[in-house]
Amino acid sequence: MTSNEVLAITRLRQWSVDRLALRASRTTEYRRTGWQARNTRSFDARLVRVIDFDRALGQLSEEEQTVLLLVYRERQPQEEVCKILHCSVRKVSYILPRARKRLAETLDKMDIL
Repeated sequence: MTSNEVLAITRLRQWSVDRLALRASRTTEYRRTGWQARNTRSFDARLVRVIDFDRALGQLSEEEQTVLLLVYRERQPQEEVCKILHCSVRKVSYILPRARKRLAETLDKMDIL
Protein backbone atom coordinates (compact mmCIF):
# COMPACT_ATOMS: atom_id res chain seq x y z
CA MET A 1 0.00 0.00 0.00
CA THR A 2 1.42 3.38 -0.98
CA SER A 3 1.62 6.38 1.33
CA ASN A 4 -1.08 8.15 -0.68
CA GLU A 5 -3.41 5.21 -0.15
CA VAL A 6 -2.76 5.33 3.59
CA LEU A 7 -3.54 9.05 3.57
CA ALA A 8 -6.72 8.37 1.59
CA ILE A 9 -7.82 5.83 4.20
CA THR A 10 -7.09 8.38 6.92
CA ARG A 11 -9.19 10.96 5.08
CA LEU A 12 -11.97 8.40 4.71
CA ARG A 13 -12.01 7.77 8.45
CA GLN A 14 -11.82 11.50 9.21
CA TRP A 15 -14.73 12.10 6.81
CA SER A 16 -16.75 9.44 8.60
CA VAL A 17 -16.16 11.05 12.01
CA ASP A 18 -16.83 14.58 10.71
CA ARG A 19 -19.99 13.48 8.93
CA LEU A 20 -21.29 11.77 12.04
CA ALA A 21 -20.52 14.85 14.13
CA LEU A 22 -22.39 17.10 11.71
CA ARG A 23 -25.41 14.80 11.70
CA ALA A 24 -25.44 14.72 15.50
CA SER A 25 -25.07 18.52 15.66
CA ARG A 26 -21.78 18.28 17.53
CA THR A 27 -20.11 21.14 15.78
CA THR A 28 -18.23 22.84 18.57
CA GLU A 29 -16.52 21.58 21.67
CA TYR A 30 -16.76 24.39 24.18
CA ARG A 31 -18.12 24.61 27.67
CA ARG A 32 -21.06 26.82 28.18
CA THR A 33 -20.31 29.21 31.04
CA GLY A 34 -22.26 32.34 30.35
CA TRP A 35 -22.43 33.91 26.94
CA GLN A 36 -19.73 33.07 24.43
CA ALA A 37 -19.37 34.02 20.83
CA ARG A 38 -20.10 31.11 18.53
CA ASN A 39 -16.97 29.82 16.89
CA THR A 40 -18.19 29.00 13.40
CA ARG A 41 -14.77 28.36 11.91
CA SER A 42 -14.51 24.82 13.23
CA PHE A 43 -18.03 24.06 11.97
CA ASP A 44 -17.34 25.59 8.57
CA ALA A 45 -14.03 23.76 8.19
CA ARG A 46 -15.64 20.45 9.08
CA LEU A 47 -18.49 21.07 6.64
CA VAL A 48 -16.09 21.96 3.82
CA ARG A 49 -14.02 18.82 4.50
CA VAL A 50 -17.13 16.65 4.35
CA ILE A 51 -18.41 18.25 1.14
CA ASP A 52 -15.01 18.02 -0.58
CA PHE A 53 -14.61 14.39 0.38
CA ASP A 54 -18.17 13.62 -0.78
CA ARG A 55 -17.30 15.07 -4.18
CA ALA A 56 -14.12 12.98 -4.39
CA LEU A 57 -15.88 9.81 -3.30
CA GLY A 58 -18.64 10.48 -5.82
CA GLN A 59 -16.14 10.22 -8.67
CA LEU A 60 -15.55 6.53 -7.92
CA SER A 61 -17.78 3.81 -9.28
CA GLU A 62 -20.69 2.74 -7.13
CA GLU A 63 -19.09 -0.64 -6.50
CA GLU A 64 -15.82 0.95 -5.34
CA GLN A 65 -17.67 3.38 -3.08
CA THR A 66 -19.63 0.56 -1.49
CA VAL A 67 -16.55 -1.56 -0.82
CA LEU A 68 -14.60 1.35 0.68
CA LEU A 69 -17.47 2.41 2.92
CA LEU A 70 -18.18 -1.10 4.13
CA VAL A 71 -14.53 -1.89 4.87
CA TYR A 72 -13.33 1.40 6.31
CA ARG A 73 -16.39 3.22 7.63
CA GLU A 74 -18.51 0.28 8.74
CA ARG A 75 -15.42 -1.84 9.58
CA GLN A 76 -16.89 -4.98 8.06
CA PRO A 77 -14.59 -7.94 7.35
CA GLN A 78 -14.14 -8.87 3.70
CA GLU A 79 -16.23 -12.03 4.09
CA GLU A 80 -19.18 -9.93 5.28
CA VAL A 81 -18.66 -7.49 2.40
CA CYS A 82 -18.83 -10.44 0.00
CA LYS A 83 -22.15 -11.53 1.48
CA ILE A 84 -23.58 -8.03 1.23
CA LEU A 85 -22.44 -7.55 -2.38
CA HIS A 86 -23.24 -11.14 -3.39
CA CYS A 87 -19.80 -11.71 -4.87
CA SER A 88 -16.66 -13.74 -4.20
CA VAL A 89 -13.86 -12.89 -1.79
CA ARG A 90 -11.52 -12.75 -4.76
CA LYS A 91 -13.56 -10.00 -6.42
CA VAL A 92 -13.55 -7.89 -3.26
CA SER A 93 -9.80 -8.43 -2.89
CA TYR A 94 -9.39 -6.98 -6.41
CA ILE A 95 -11.83 -4.10 -5.98
CA LEU A 96 -10.49 -2.86 -2.63
CA PRO A 97 -6.92 -1.95 -3.68
CA ARG A 98 -8.18 -0.46 -6.95
CA ALA A 99 -10.69 1.66 -5.06
CA ARG A 100 -8.05 2.84 -2.57
CA LYS A 101 -5.75 3.79 -5.43
CA ARG A 102 -8.45 5.66 -7.33
CA LEU A 103 -9.56 7.47 -4.18
CA ALA A 104 -5.96 8.49 -3.44
CA GLU A 105 -5.52 9.77 -7.01
CA THR A 106 -8.79 11.70 -6.87
CA LEU A 107 -7.99 13.25 -3.50
CA ASP A 108 -4.53 14.17 -4.74
CA LYS A 109 -5.96 15.84 -7.86
CA MET A 110 -8.39 17.82 -5.73
CA ASP A 111 -5.52 18.73 -3.36
CA ILE A 112 -7.36 17.27 -0.35
CA LEU A 113 -4.78 14.61 0.50
